[in-house]
Amino acid sequence: MNTSTRRLLSGLATATVLLLGQGGSVHAASPSPAAIPSTPTGLTGNEMLSVQPSVIDVTARPGAATKAQLTVRAAASLAVTVTPQGLGQATDGNMTPLPPDKDSGTFSARSMITATPESLDMKPGDTMTLDVNIAVPADAGEGTRYAILTVTGMPPSPSGSSNVGFGVELGVSAIVHIADTPQTKTGEIKGIDIGKSLPGQALPVNVSFLNTGNTHFGAIPNELAGTATLQDAAGAQIGSASISGNNISVLPGYVRALNLAMTPSVALVDGAKYHLETGVGLKDGTIFDRKAMDFTWSGGAVLSPTKAPIQAPASAAPSSGTDPALIILVAVVTAAGVALLFLVLPRVRRRPNADGGDAAK
Repeated sequence: MNTSTRRLLSGLATATVLLLGQGGSVHAASPSPAAIPSTPTGLTGNEMLSVQPSVIDVTARPGAATKAQLTVRAAASLAVTVTPQGLGQATDGNMTPLPPDKDSGTFSARSMITATPESLDMKPGDTMTLDVNIAVPADAGEGTRYAILTVTGMPPSPSGSSNVGFGVELGVSAIVHIADTPQTKTGEIKGIDIGKSLPGQALPVNVSFLNTGNTHFGAIPNELAGTATLQDAAGAQIGSASISGNNISVLPGYVRALNLAMTPSVALVDGAKYHLETGVGLKDGTIFDRKAMDFTWSGGAVLSPTKAPIQAPASAAPSSGTDPALIILVAVVTAAGVALLFLVLPRVRRRPNADGGDAAK
């Protein structure tokens, strides 16, 4: 597994402690608040249940199948279930499991994955393994597919109560690369927004970036990088900001908000016009998209934002005002003339006369 995969979905295997109401609803609190202790006691989180590895990363050809294993450890009595779900992403980067009725994306691996067995009855100290089977359809297409296995541990009802208990839910990311197919990396800036800013505060520039490729962005060599520059009405640059890193993961088909906090070198003036340019690409210098906007500043906020063309960076003019191409040409000709003198002149000086004397004498 490469570094990019390890870091793509960091934190998904962190335990979520579930407060289980009557009937064992994973997402609902008890209907009797008075029966819920104010502070949970006993084992919680990863102390109660753990699973390894936290990421399943496989490569398989269309029409082929492969397999991985999960090791589950329990420190309490738990009924453990393993459920494949789709994987979604919010604009802030947070990953969320998607049930079948919400999982309709092109890049889902949920329907490819089954767990055997799907449920385990575990006692304190138990360690059990289960198989994760991945069957790639023949018409799977190109790129990479994603899913998450939710591993939920449900405790027996607490002694003396049929209403309250504590469970735990873990997430195991599943990444399926479709072998021998292009892993396309493309993207598009969908929008630019500048938030309100008080005097002396950074200017919040927000860029919405859509992953239009068929694989994710994450760590090296797929680290995203975003830039923003601010110019005044005369074209002088008065601010810049950049962002990059392995924590800017974006799944294909999803939009990620890139936040670039910029501190202009001069205070923005009410009623003045400004030009903002943004770009998103890879940290290696690849550029996916560039967008610009013009706006008027008023009372700490943007007025009348409009799309604008990207402006080419101004070239540095020679101090003498002479055409740079002419300067280069003169330098080349001069160098060639000097070389010619060194090569030809010595031969001319040593050319003998017909009588055997030196012609240069």
